[in-house]
Formats: sequence, structure tokens, C-alpha cells
Amino acid sequence: MNWKLIKKDIVNQPDKGTYPDWKEQIAEECYYQCIYCSINEAQFGGIDHYHIEHYKPKSIRRFKALENDIRNLFYSCPICNRFKSNDWPNNADDLEVICYPDPSTYDYSELFDIKSDDYKVYGKYASTRYMTERLYLNRPQLLYERRESFLKKREEEVTKSIELLQEKINNPEDFEILKETLASLIALNKTIQKRNKIRPYKLAEIRK
Repeated sequence: MNWKLIKKDIVNQPDKGTYPDWKEQIAEECYYQCIYCSINEAQFGGIDHYHIEHYKPKSIRRFKALENDIRNLFYSCPICNRFKSNDWPNNADDLEVICYPDPSTYDYSELFDIKSDDYKVYGKYASTRYMTERLYLNRPQLLYERRESFLKKREEEVTKSIELLQEKINNPEDFEILKETLASLIALNKTIQKRNKIRPYKLAEIRK
């Protein structure tokens, strides 16, 4: 996953308008990706299809004053936004309490483990285990995106190995190593290019 710590500061509070007017600024602050699942907006058709996320839900009375506070405004994909909705089980004071860790306080990449064999995320704390279930962070599209990202990274590593070998080749043994590495790269590339012909979501999964 490509999570990043989101820097929020009151000095970046716009001096006019309300939160719908600040979508471009919020998208940039959040690196144009969902703060929860880290999927880039390009995977959902761009900024028009992404949502402004009130981290502390504006529909909860005690958070109403934060409706237009830039420090409470983040960027999320429509699926995570739907799943989270106005859910707020506890304040994010303790990672071992069911809550949503503040993405401007915590780098989510440090709160989850990702397995390279099944591409699933596993929360390290009670809070992130709750998030994984509530936001369905192991839904089919996310598994596919993680798999593709992992394989592309592996492809880059193999390509670098080939380039190094090309610089050092000076005997027959090197040619054999190069042939084996090329075979690995070709096999890896075929795996990357093979796309499963499945719908990323079922309606029941989006509305669960």
C-alpha cells in the first residue's frame, strides 16, 4: 500500500468559501489518493469521483464546528467513504481502542502489515483491525491493485539485475545467468499482463 502521512496545519485554512470549494487543495494535500485504501483517484476516473472526507463526521453534533476546518478534511474514494459513513466509535487517542487513527498524526503504512502471498492487509492494532473490517480493505479490487504493484516492483528489480549483468558480461557463465534472468523477467511480465476478467465489485459488497 502507498499510504502517506497527511500534513495538516491551520495556516492552510482557506480564507473564503466552504469545503466543497477546496476539493483541489484537499486532493493535493492527500496526494490524490484515498487516505484509507491509498487507491489513486485515477483508478476511479479522477477528482470528480472522489469525495471530501470529514474525518470526524459532520453529522455528529459535537463535530459540527469542524465541518469547514481544513484539518478535519481529507480525500477518500467513494467506496471507503460509503463504508465509513458517519461511523465514529471512539476518539483516536489509543491505537488499541476501536477507532480511526488520525491520518495527519499516523502514517498508516506503519499501522498495517501486507502479506506478499495473498496481498491482504492485516492491522497491527485493534484500531486498524477494525478499519480493515469496517472499510473492507481486502476487497477484490484492492487485492488486485496490490498484486499488480508488487509484481511491477519485482519486475523493476529483475530489470536492474539484467542491466548490471549486461555491464559485467565477459564469459560464457555470465550468458547463462543472463538467460535465466531474462526467462524470469518474461514469466513475470506475462503474469503482470494477465488481467482477470472479473468485476472488481459486486453491488452487495459496495453496500454492505
